[in-house]
Amino acid sequence: MSTFASARSSTTITAAIALTITLTACGSGGGSQAAGTTTQSAPAGLAQRAYDGPEAQLPQGYSKPSPKSGFAFTIGFPNPSRGVPALKAEEDGARQATEALGGKFVALDAGFSVQKQVSDFQQLLDQKVSAIVLSALDPNSLAPLLKKAAAQGVPVIVNDLPYKAGDPAVPGFATTVTSGTDQGSFAKAKAVALADPGAKFGIVGLAIPSPFLSYIADSTKAWAEKLGLHYAGRLDAKLDTPDAGLQTGGELLAKYPDLNVVFTVSDSLALGTSSAARQAGRSKVKIVGNGGYSAVVAAIKNGTIFATYGTDNTEIGRQWVYSAYDALTKQNLPLPTQVVVPGNKLLTKDDLSGFTPIG
Repeated sequence: MSTFASARSSTTITAAIALTITLTACGSGGGSQAAGTTTQSAPAGLAQRAYDGPEAQLPQGYSKPSPKSGFAFTIGFPNPSRGVPALKAEEDGARQATEALGGKFVALDAGFSVQKQVSDFQQLLDQKVSAIVLSALDPNSLAPLLKKAAAQGVPVIVNDLPYKAGDPAVPGFATTVTSGTDQGSFAKAKAVALADPGAKFGIVGLAIPSPFLSYIADSTKAWAEKLGLHYAGRLDAKLDTPDAGLQTGGELLAKYPDLNVVFTVSDSLALGTSSAARQAGRSKVKIVGNGGYSAVVAAIKNGTIFATYGTDNTEIGRQWVYSAYDALTKQNLPLPTQVVVPGNKLLTKDDLSGFTPIG
């Protein structure tokens, strides 16, 4: 599976995909502070500090287009897997936006098969769709089809390629919607630093060879350290499931008995790590997820998970269509190379409003 597909399936997708990959671990420990007993003060001015990382330079979404009377268009969506709630939310958002602008929407389901997504993409080109929007399972597999799409005048819009703000555009894609990973890392680290200044933290990652996954973990570590938290180490789960989170989270807590906080790269892993903390009698350890899934929102409500960062996948679908319609009707041009999806939100027990959980 590609870099992008692996990352999407384990972060905003947070799906339980059976990927058999060797467990890896990194990091080193230190310190003797008991979990839940930090006494430091939060960095001065932290409560008022706004995100100022690289994604702050990107537009928050595209300009919403004005409908053109009588303009007929079709948006194609080769969905990697409709069975994944986050991908279904993207499809729903794209369909809603397409129909609101008076267009036709065609979605196909690849069932997480790279070959099927390639054939679905070709089928959509054969059907003469006006534009294609997608989460790419393997961008390299689409390279010849991107050239065909360009020859047919069909813009192709993607998300998280590139995933870092300011990275060069990926050839063949008209524009990309970035999920706001770095903003999310800042928001999660800030919430912890305010609640537990100087806390010692660990990270549960996912053992998929994905630069995007590494970026999630690395940006979380970087922001947490900038905001005064202390890094212990990281262990990576084999699979993106609660059971894998239970095992790996338990191993992390055992390896670092003075942890106050565990950040996970997905909500599935957060659920398992939360269970591991309770089983180990470490219920005061703050567990922080990533994704915005309904099961984690419920766990935040009952206090077993501290927070998660919710990605608005429905809005990703809408933004795809806004950019496609802009390109087709020559509005709000030139399109930005990258935008950050609006509507993401840090979810804590004190503030769960204004966000629709996934699944």
